[in-house]
Amino acid sequence: MTEDYYKEYIVEENKTESEFGKGTVYCLGLFLAHAEREIEFRAKMKDDPFLAEVWFNGASDHLYELIIPDNFPEDLKNRMYDFKDKCLRLGHGLRQEATNKDIDWAIKEAKEILFLIDRFYGVKSVKAVWA
Repeated sequence: MTEDYYKEYIVEENKTESEFGKGTVYCLGLFLAHAEREIEFRAKMKDDPFLAEVWFNGASDHLYELIIPDNFPEDLKNRMYDFKDKCLRLGHGLRQEATNKDIDWAIKEAKEILFLIDRFYGVKSVKAVWA
């Protein structure tokens, strides 16, 4: 994937207000705040694509203004662009049915991206056993 594909998601740099947040780690954190809500949805959904889409709709709103820094390694940037694109597609009516498996992937991928950002900045992170 190239950055050109994501031009519709380019974030206005000087913007001082945001409905769902703007940033890198901040937006990923807001997305992951919906992970706890996933438990409630999962009890109701039993692979009902509509409810999974509802979960992605709320969680992925925080990814519209996810900033992917230019200085990140290409593989990390591409992974973040792919994550953002897939989550937005699953949650915003582009006729791709979401499942429990997609929610599991998205939560795991957001955590992995945060871990890789720590590594990029030299933070000696250790993955949680119970995460």
